[in-house]
Amino acid sequence: MAKIDAVKETLITLRVFFTVTIAMMIAIGGGLVNSYRQEIYDIMFWIGIISEVILMISVIFTIRKIKIKTKEIGDL
Repeated sequence: MAKIDAVKETLITLRVFFTVTIAMMIAIGGGLVNSYRQEIYDIMFWIGIISEVILMISVIFTIRKIKIKTKEIGDL
């Protein structure tokens, strides 16, 4: 496999991971809003808050990696 094909495959995988992460953030966010409106601040609410923060950090690192791989394709 050529180097460009390997980089493209990695880039595709990162984009899929990014899409799944955003979908998870939307789903968890919806549950958090629902809990907040009903004033239910149980353990699941706080786990959801922590999960959102972790997913946000994950998105930032994924975007950085996507930028690096896109630039790498441009250099090949």
